[in-house]
Amino acid sequence: MNPIFDAVLRLPTPLIVLVLLLVWGVVSFVIHRAVVPRLCGADGRRLGRFEAEVTSQIALAFGLLVSFNAVWVWDRSERVRNAVVEEALALESALDEADFLADSKPELRLETYALVAAYAQHLIADEWPRLSHASATRERPAQLLALRRFAFSAAEPILEAVKQAEAARELRIRDGQVAMPRSRWLIVFALALLTLISIGALHGDSPRGRVLALTLVTLAISCCFAVIFVSGRPFVGEYAIQPTSLEQVVSRSLRP
Repeated sequence: MNPIFDAVLRLPTPLIVLVLLLVWGVVSFVIHRAVVPRLCGADGRRLGRFEAEVTSQIALAFGLLVSFNAVWVWDRSERVRNAVVEEALALESALDEADFLADSKPELRLETYALVAAYAQHLIADEWPRLSHASATRERPAQLLALRRFAFSAAEPILEAVKQAEAARELRIRDGQVAMPRSRWLIVFALALLTLISIGALHGDSPRGRVLALTLVTLAISCCFAVIFVSGRPFVGEYAIQPTSLEQVVSRSLRP
């Protein structure tokens, strides 16, 4: 992952919006003072009549692409959040099954609680920080291997719960560390740039109207980018997914 991109994502949301406004504000200023006069001439009439339909079509393409990517980002984030909850619920289910068998196999209950606690603590202390740096791997940690070995010899319901937790973990790691491809960012940026240029050309003969139009469109583009930015990485930023449900598993498993 790009360290600059991650550094921006870790800022509070208002600061992210401000950074994006500054970036696109500079782009709009350059378009207003340099690009449009070069295209349209000093009096703004070199191109002749610039049809508003051109601007509308470019803006429509930009809006559709932003919507497509925003839906992709939100859907991915929702899947990851659900996987985190399902992972914790599966571990809770393993504890429930151990409680059910406690009367006949008290040692099984104690061992299940101890192994689940060790595994959940590993996820919180070791794996979660690596998720924020996209360095977590799907390789089973030693704590999970120990829990699996025990579950195979313990009871089928406990084994099924462990398998469900492992499947949720794989989904959390796989989808939680996927970022929007760079090619998509470049295309969205290019369409936003084309939108601003066409807006400027549309108001080539009216500098004051051009300033107002570019300002409004710059605000809209910055907000669109902010929406995608703040949800771009599920484990980074102000809205990062926290291991709250796993902390509850640890709290329960440490009180057998």
